[in-house]
Parts: sequence; structure tokens; C-alpha cells
Amino acid sequence: MIALIILGSVIVVAVFLYIIWYYNKKRITALKQFAQSMNFTYSPKGDQSLMNSLSEFHLFSQGYSRRISNVLTGKFNLIPVTILDYRYTTGGGKSSHTWYQTVLVIESDKLQLPRFVLRPENLFDKIGSVFGNKDINFETAPVFSKRYLLRGDNEESIRNLFNTRVLEYYEQRLGMSMEGDGVKLIYYRSSKRVPPDKIQDFLQEGYDAFTLLKTK
Repeated sequence: MIALIILGSVIVVAVFLYIIWYYNKKRITALKQFAQSMNFTYSPKGDQSLMNSLSEFHLFSQGYSRRISNVLTGKFNLIPVTILDYRYTTGGGKSSHTWYQTVLVIESDKLQLPRFVLRPENLFDKIGSVFGNKDINFETAPVFSKRYLLRGDNEESIRNLFNTRVLEYYEQRLGMSMEGDGVKLIYYRSSKRVPPDKIQDFLQEGYDAFTLLKTK
């Protein structure tokens, strides 16, 4: 009986690992095809210099076992862009959890951004605001303020950046996350990998956000 249980467990694990391998292979193939269609370059892994260049962002400073993969690099409407899959782990032991998301990185001298983090607001954020964790809200945009958490050190500059057009853009969209710092902007959906057939739409969304924020 014990031998059968062990054998069954091994089979279940083997099937699970095969499914992961199969879908990862399909994803890689589809992303390579997308890269070719856009005249982008594809790399299976990100190098340490790429990770270092992104470490200033909140997303890339969380947890441990941080990994970048499926890196697409090129130009979209003449603007340098990088699309990548990113994962990191939080907690430990049985309480550990690995988070996955697809991230769009735009670096352009057309940007002059104050450092900020924008992401969907949740219950814990609302509780945290009671204890002094600052959330920048706008009386003129109650829907945006209810749906999103916006933080950064230079509140005045952030308020100037998030003008009516930017606020309206995010009021009409749910689940988006964005961080800015100087000439860099990252755009993602927290804890979500974008399916390959939706990468084009995701790229366009991020580019639209960039055009709203650019200063030149």
C-alpha cells in the first residue's frame, strides 16, 4: 500500500512538472514568434545588468529568488522598449509563494518622472492609510482615488504629473500597475503574466501610458 501511494505521488508530480514544461515551451515559442514579427530580439534570460538597472523599482526589490526570463527588446514607435517575465518569492517553507508577472520597461529622455508607485488599492492599503501610510488622493477624481494606491516622496510633482488626462485614463482601466523614476517607466499587471496573444495589446497600453506622461 505504501509503495502504491509513493508511486502515485511520483506520477502526480511528474505529470504536474510535464504540464509546466509544456506550457512554458508553448509560451517561449509564441514569444519568439512575436519578437520576430516586431523585429525585436529575444533572450531566454535577463543578465545581471538588466536586473541591476531595475532594482530601483519597488517591484524588483521585493522578496528573494528574483528571476527575469523571456526578454524581448526593440523599438515601438521609435521608443526603446523591453518586455520581460519576472518572478520572485516571498515567505518561507509552506508559507512561501512565488509571484509572476509580465513587465514592460520604457526608458526615454522624453520622460522626466518623479519617483512614484501606482497600483490597485486593496483592503490592507486602506487599513495602512489609517496608520499613516500616505496615499495620494485627488478630490477631483474620486473613482481613481478609490481604485488606485499612488505613493511617492515628492507629492507636489506627482500631483502635477497625474493631470486630468492621466487620471481619466486609469479611471477607465482596472488592475494596472506602473512605476516611474527619471527617464524610466515600468508598466505591469501585478501577479499576472500576459498571454502571448495579448502581448501586443499590453505593449500598446503601456505605450499609451508613456505618451500621457512624457514631457517632451
